Amino acid sequence: MSYFELISPPLLQNIPELLAWLFGITLAAFMITEGGRTAEKLFLAGCILMSVMHLAAPFLSGLVSTLLQQGGRSPMIPALVLSLPTGILGLAGFMCLIYAFWLRFRRERQEPDGI
Repeated sequence: MSYFELISPPLLQNIPELLAWLFGITLAAFMITEGGRTAEKLFLAGCILMSVMHLAAPFLSGLVSTLLQQGGRSPMIPALVLSLPTGILGLAGFMCLIYAFWLRFRRERQEPDGI
């Protein structure tokens, strides 16, 4: 089985998610050009990180499959090759998105009157 045959099905399954993140990237870029601040920049960074994660996952799974087919290696190493980069990218993107929404929609604290 060739490397392209290994990565094409997961890559095709990720197309709807990639299109959704591409829409988020274009929306964030439009908001930044209209005078966006920190929240919009974090939203753009989060969308980019999440799209890179969904784009890199099939290639890493193909790499893991070829490493397992070669044999003679511990299954722990290929699992780390797949889960560590995608986990770090996903967590960083998720945290950027959460912090962007928190910055954008937080309410200003009201100071008590008369104190």
